[in-house]
Amino acid sequence: MRKGGFTLFEILMTLAIMSVVFSLLYMTFNQSMMVMANASDRAEVIQQGRLILERMTAELKGSFISNKGGRPQAFQYGLIGQTSRAGDYFQDRLDFTSLAHPYASIQEGRGEILEIGYFLDHEPGGKGLTLFRRQDEAVDGDLLRGGRKLAVCDGVRGLSFLFFDRQGRKQKEWNSSEGDKRHELPARIEIILTLEDSHNQIHTFRSQVFLPLAGERG
Repeated sequence: MRKGGFTLFEILMTLAIMSVVFSLLYMTFNQSMMVMANASDRAEVIQQGRLILERMTAELKGSFISNKGGRPQAFQYGLIGQTSRAGDYFQDRLDFTSLAHPYASIQEGRGEILEIGYFLDHEPGGKGLTLFRRQDEAVDGDLLRGGRKLAVCDGVRGLSFLFFDRQGRKQKEWNSSEGDKRHELPARIEIILTLEDSHNQIHTFRSQVFLPLAGERG
């Protein structure tokens, strides 16, 4: 009969088996963590994209324009959409005046009007392009400048706007301060926002906005 204890060969075999088991456990755990990280990052980007479009939609629903007689020309109300493209993605810009309370009217006395703008630019330290939001509480004669700008999110691939008039015709640019669209708002705007997560996955978000004040004049 053999005495109690293990031989060196048995110990080495046990260690080898344990090493293989721990390696498999580590690989499984590591893969699970990567899957969870990817899912978390994807969920964060999706939530961010939806929140951005919800805010844009709410502000665009309050888009306001005025050509009331006797109003000083120093004030400019309206909507200006400009388009540019780099590669496969649009890098559009949109500036407009909006009622702070979208469903209020000037006659109700709740008509605080803001200048709001959305555009893409590079921010030091940011990933790719950054979406900026501009807000100016002092409406003036320049709808494209003034106020303060804040970075909304980085990792933006593209921002696109499509404008539809009352007849349903679409166009990539809109200018309510001059030309055939003077003193006119689009009846509907389509927004397309493209974001990139930390794993270089592309996420595209779309929204349709109907402008309830498009047929009104202040």
